Amino acid sequence: MTFGRQKRLLVGFLAFVAPIPLPFNEVVGWGVVAPYLAAVAWFLVRARRDPPRWLPAWALNVLGLVYLPIFLLDLVAWHRGHVVQPVIHLCLFVLLAKLFAMVRERDKWQAVIGIFFLFLAAMGTSVHPSIVLYLVTFLALSVVLLARFAFFHVLADFAHEAQAPQVPLRGLLTAAILCTMALAVPLFVALPRLSSPYIVGRGGGSGAVLEAAGFSDAVTLNSIGQIRANNTVALRVQDEDQEVDVADLRLKAATYDLYQGTSWRRSPARALMSHEQGVRFELAPRTPGAVHWLKIWLLPLHSRSLPLPVEARTVEPHSPTLETDEGGAVSFPVVPLETRDYRVAVGGGPVLLGLVPGPAPDPTLDLSGVTPRIAKLAARVAGEGTPAERARRLETHLSDSYGYTLDFAGRATDNPIEDFLFRYHSGQCEYFSSAMVLMLRSDGIPARLVTGFLGAEYNPFEGYYIVRNGNAHAWVEAYMGQGKGWRIFDPTPPAGRPLPSHEGLPLLASQAWDYVVFRWDRYVLTYGIYDQLQVFSEVRGLWDRFASLFRRHPESGPAAPAGAAPSAGTAVAVGLSDASRQALWWVLAGCLLLAVAAGLLAWRLRPPLTATKAYQRIRRELGRAGMPLPSSAPPLAVRHQATTRFPTAAHATGRVIDFYLRESFGGHSLAPPDRDALKSALAEAQQEMRRAG
Repeated sequence: MTFGRQKRLLVGFLAFVAPIPLPFNEVVGWGVVAPYLAAVAWFLVRARRDPPRWLPAWALNVLGLVYLPIFLLDLVAWHRGHVVQPVIHLCLFVLLAKLFAMVRERDKWQAVIGIFFLFLAAMGTSVHPSIVLYLVTFLALSVVLLARFAFFHVLADFAHEAQAPQVPLRGLLTAAILCTMALAVPLFVALPRLSSPYIVGRGGGSGAVLEAAGFSDAVTLNSIGQIRANNTVALRVQDEDQEVDVADLRLKAATYDLYQGTSWRRSPARALMSHEQGVRFELAPRTPGAVHWLKIWLLPLHSRSLPLPVEARTVEPHSPTLETDEGGAVSFPVVPLETRDYRVAVGGGPVLLGLVPGPAPDPTLDLSGVTPRIAKLAARVAGEGTPAERARRLETHLSDSYGYTLDFAGRATDNPIEDFLFRYHSGQCEYFSSAMVLMLRSDGIPARLVTGFLGAEYNPFEGYYIVRNGNAHAWVEAYMGQGKGWRIFDPTPPAGRPLPSHEGLPLLASQAWDYVVFRWDRYVLTYGIYDQLQVFSEVRGLWDRFASLFRRHPESGPAAPAGAAPSAGTAVAVGLSDASRQALWWVLAGCLLLAVAAGLLAWRLRPPLTATKAYQRIRRELGRAGMPLPSSAPPLAVRHQATTRFPTAAHATGRVIDFYLRESFGGHSLAPPDRDALKSALAEAQQEMRRAG
């Protein structure tokens, strides 16, 4: 196997691995990556055969001219000015052409540079924790490639190319990966953050695009069903006081007032300004002793909505400005592109911030979509009584008389709510809530549609609650009159509400993986300057506590008056208190454990004993015994001196020198049994020499 053939195979393997994350990130589709991988596989097959002819330089120029109009179309027409995908396509094409034209040594290095750009594209568009496996794999292959290239470069002047030398890379590979990771972690922690921690494009690197249609400016009657089909995590909730039952949490994300036949639209938003420099927004007066704090981590939902518990009274969103619609739903001024964390104070009952209905035309009394049949049914079911009594009858009627379904095959109608009430008698939560809103309005009760999340799933690994997209839900807010305000109604049958996840091993595995994803997202993807300041503060605190162990402090004795200086007879000792002494022992024990671990790792990664090393040790033993030999002394002269000075070690010394001659001048590497025999002979020779003095 020639050196050129081996180099082509190494470059080909690395080129095959480099773009693999791209289709999973939905940055470049499989329609582009799959032909590239097939072409690289064909290159590997051809490189193994080691043919004499490859693409000439003029062929590369022709291919470049052919691809130029394709690149312009890709940039201008197919991706409309977005440069990421066209540039990656160009890099794939150039690298593929370069692989089939590698003749000179510099061609191989140019191909490696193209592979590195693909690696950067894959890493720069990936946010999934599994990208660490790709990083380690690519790092290992890169170390192998660089080490073998250097090895072949040296051997090219000494060895025949038909030989296939074995390169001992296992120790180097392990040490290089460990050292790289050990250096990367502190650099990642310490390097300054100049902008947002992480911004990615469509797909987010997770393999699935989440379109949060249920919390956008307009929703259809099947939006929540689409969201529920994706059971990924939407947000996480942690109770800081451990006193609130978060499992039945209802989070309000958006409200909708305007019905347009088959969809709902939001009313205009207004700014909600903070009175404390963007730190805290007071939504309602807090009752002393009845407020508990929740910490919420919101994943990107492709929506500006800020889901809040309906009992929220205060929110700390790390944003200088928030917005609220006429129904009281709160949102960010822009769509968050990364995980946002915020604190919420909850307590008492629901805090519904909807505006008090005004004179006509009020959107919460808009009769669009209300047909005579719907109005007649609403009047019959609601009957007489207060608004609360009539609304409760309508809620009970819908919940008890209609069924929940996700099968809407063949339901293309002009009035889906009327067909739901009088024809199909089944639907999903948007149908139940929309029907109740229209029926309430026909009976003169202001009402609106609300979307958000209902329920949560406890994760025992971290102590927080998981709210998934499967918890998406729709319900109703209705105005009960002056002094009573808005109230929540949920006409969806229990079978149609988000259900708790089934227990068992699959749920436990899912929660463990969510814990990993949460930590990855929190401490890698969204790690920013405030996290750095906290880390540096903790490191400084640890150092101050450690340094305080060695500071002088007065000996224990009668308490001195406050502010009095020590008297001349007061002794000042450098002793340590019991707590300080215990802390010091813990520090020393930790250092000892680290030293033992480092020693075990060094022992495990130590290189095997060679005959050359054993021969050098024999020479050092002779030097210690007062018989130094010049570096030019041949092995047989060393044997003669050792036999003369240490007759009892003559046999063992001769065996060591025989192994040295075989290894250094015979061109034979020692087999494992020979290495064991060499180690035994060296130990015996050293023991006899030291015993004889």
